[in-house]
Amino acid sequence: MWPRWLRAMATIWVAFDSKKRKNIDWFWVLVVLLLGPLLLPVYMSVRPLLSGEKRSGGLCWNVLVNFEKFFVWIAGLAATVVFVENISTPHDKDLAEVKRAEIKAGTILGAILVIVLIGFEKVLFGWFRKRIEN
Repeated sequence: MWPRWLRAMATIWVAFDSKKRKNIDWFWVLVVLLLGPLLLPVYMSVRPLLSGEKRSGGLCWNVLVNFEKFFVWIAGLAATVVFVENISTPHDKDLAEVKRAEIKAGTILGAILVIVLIGFEKVLFGWFRKRIEN
């Protein structure tokens, strides 16, 4: 289940984006509101293009490309939330000093690992995309 605030943000973004492109597309606003942000890549693949925008490939390829973008945003958001949660948790006086230090060290190493893995994923997907689209 998606958090309500994330669902609300995605729904508001779809409403503003669809209004910018033509009229508000109430179908997609309701789809994202009711079924969650996981369908954002599909919306981004079928929405009308602005002047200067282009798509390459078919619907399935565009959904895959947009899902990759969505995945990176969600992974970054989740990593940020966990980082903030764990950095603020060590102020709990019930935890031993060593345990608080372990939590901080693990959080910092985890954040570095997430940044490296997302960068690695972006490079590999960029290479894969370039090979497929050429």
